[in-house]
Formats: sequence, C-alpha cells, structure tokens
Amino acid sequence: MQKFLDWWERCVFAALCWSIFLLGVGRVETVFLDRNMSAWSVSRTTLGFWVILKLLRFAQQGLPKYNPAAWLQLAPIASFFVVVTLSMFPDARSTGDYRYLAFAIAHTVMVIDLFASPERQRWLLRIMAVVPAIVVVRGFIDDPQIFNFVLAHRFDYPLDHANTAGYLLAMSFPLCLYVVIDASGILRWLAALSCSGQILALLLTYSRGSWLGWSAGMIFFGVAAKQWKYLLSMLMIAALGVLMLPSLGQRVYSVIRPSEDRSIGERLQVLKGAIRLGMDHPLFGVGYGRGRLKQELRRNYQETFTKNVPIWHAHNVYGELFAETGLLGLGTFLWLMISTLFRVLHSALDRPTSDQLAGVAIAASWSAAAITGFSDIPFYHHEPRIFFFSLFALAYLYCRRANVNFQVPAR
Repeated sequence: MQKFLDWWERCVFAALCWSIFLLGVGRVETVFLDRNMSAWSVSRTTLGFWVILKLLRFAQQGLPKYNPAAWLQLAPIASFFVVVTLSMFPDARSTGDYRYLAFAIAHTVMVIDLFASPERQRWLLRIMAVVPAIVVVRGFIDDPQIFNFVLAHRFDYPLDHANTAGYLLAMSFPLCLYVVIDASGILRWLAALSCSGQILALLLTYSRGSWLGWSAGMIFFGVAAKQWKYLLSMLMIAALGVLMLPSLGQRVYSVIRPSEDRSIGERLQVLKGAIRLGMDHPLFGVGYGRGRLKQELRRNYQETFTKNVPIWHAHNVYGELFAETGLLGLGTFLWLMISTLFRVLHSALDRPTSDQLAGVAIAASWSAAAITGFSDIPFYHHEPRIFFFSLFALAYLYCRRANVNFQVPAR
C-alpha cells in the first residue's frame, strides 16, 4: 500500500508541475481531444487525484500533527475566502468567479503540500521565472506584425488578452531576474534570454497597469537587494523603448493625462459606481463576482451608463472587492497582501545572501501584483490567477523554511 501511495503522489506531483509549467507556455490546442489544455484545466483535474491521495494517506497514517504556527500563516487567505463565501449569501447566484477562486485556493494548498521540500521549492521558482519565455516566443511567432509597434497589434496570444499577458509577465520578471543573478551555466543563459524576451513582450502588451506593476517590482528589487546596475539597466531599456517608439510614448502619456483617454475615463466611471455600491453595502458588499457587480451597477446606476456601452469591470481589484465583499473582504485581502510582503522580507533577513535574494525577488513579484491590482483583477483570468496563488504558496513556503520547526524532509 505504501509503495502504491508513493507512486500515486509522484504522479500527482508531476501533474501539478505540468500545470505550473503551462503558466509559461499558455493554452495548448489538443487536436485529438478538440479541447484546450491550460494550467487551469490541468490544476483542476489534478485536484481530484490529490484529494483522493490525502484521504488514503489519512486512512493509513491518521491525521497529521497540528501545528498552530503553520496554520496561523494561512489565516489571511483563509479569512479572505471565508468572507468571500459569506458575501455570496443568502442569494447564491452568479457563482462562476467564486468557483474559480475556490479552485485557485485549493491549488495553493496543493502547491504547499507537494512542494514542501527546499529542493522542490527552488525548481518551483525557476519554472515560474524562466518558462514564460515560451509564451513570449509563441506570441511573437503567432503575430509578427507586433513588431510594427502599433496599438492595433498588442502582445496577447497564447493568453486571452494583452492585459492578462502583461499581468503575468510583471509578476514573473523579478523572479527571472533573480535566476539570472543567482544561477550559473546554461540556466543563467536561459534566464537571461527569458528576461530579454519578457521585457520586450511586456512593453508590447501596451498594458499600462502592468508597466506600473513591473516598475514597482523592479524598483523594490533593486533597492531592497541593492542591485543598482540591474535596476538602472532595466529602467533604461524601458525608457529607451518609450522614447524611441511613439506608440509606447502615447500610452505612457495617457497615464500622465488620464482625462484625455476614453478607456481610462470609462473605467473610472465604473469604479465610482463600484465604490458607491460598497458604501451602500459596507459589510459584505453585493456578493463576489463580475456578474453580481454588473447587475447591481445596471440596476442602481443606469443613468451612468448608456445601453450601448457594456459594463465590464472597473479594472481595480481593491475597488471591486469593496463593492463585492464590503469592508470585510477588502480588509482581509489587504491583510493577505501586506502580511505576506512583510513576512517574506522578515524571513529574508536571517538568510544567506543567495537565499536572501530569493526572498527579495518573491517580495518584488508580490509588489508587482499589488500595484498592477490598481488597474486589473488577478482573479478574473486563468493564468494570472494560478500564477498569483502559486506565488503566494511560494512565499508561504519560503517563510516556513525560516523556522526550524517547519523543516520538512525531502520527499
């Protein structure tokens, strides 16, 4: 029985690795199944086999020893999910986004369980850092007209939208830069190539929020790690791109003068309506999910929107969470974001130089996610959702290694 469970666990671990690998590959069309394979679909399927594995382990070995300190570190994400769940009642409708969030948090638990050993954690970081180069290559091959440098051709394929691609690349880049600094040999060269492709693709997404998130992550990484030459090099590359390419310069200019950009104006209009909803429902909001938000905006603020203009979403995770889950939801999410950042930085203080740099890179990636959240939602698109919660699992595991009581033997 033990050998069977060990074999089962290795298969589940391989499937989860494949899911995370697909974050950097994008969706894959499988002709023989007439369906797409993505990080999301593989993770969702793997979850069922992982649950069966845990049930068989419990039946054989009993419940694991309770460790209150370990559970305490998961309190922010658990509290956030509880509040989101409560916001769905008493009328449990429009549950699509809620199901996606539930699966994403389950994905987090799987990653924490199966990547417990330090060696596996190192490879988790490397996969999340370097493999997005494949997304970059696929996107460039799919649409060579991207290099005409016009807004009509934005980098998106094989992801579902340019903003989605920008969000993922903004989070992955600090991790990739860490691998460039820390690794040696062929891995370092692969990471350097990946960094080069990622920064070019990120610029070509024309995603202003992702640019802001990337800039925040790079400044955080450069200052906290005192990697001034890398910070200056990356910022100079970005600045040269903006100065030499008019299409990039126009997008930057629209951030400086948002009143002259129609899309920003429409998003701010939706955001104002969302904030009003939050103020009208301050405790639990109108319920988590885009469907509920759109319905309530149309019902209560029809005068704000014409019938011919669809209400998408406010492109602001904080404003939307306030509307959908109230002060409790927004508060627990801010607790999750801030506490994770400070725990990672605190854990990095007592580490050797190399491992300390890994913590700074994770914190920089987390900072990029936090800043990009002012212009987009990490939970509404599959790849950034899985990346975001994999990043949280990586941060949790990094902090857990800082305490000798959390040490887990290699599998």
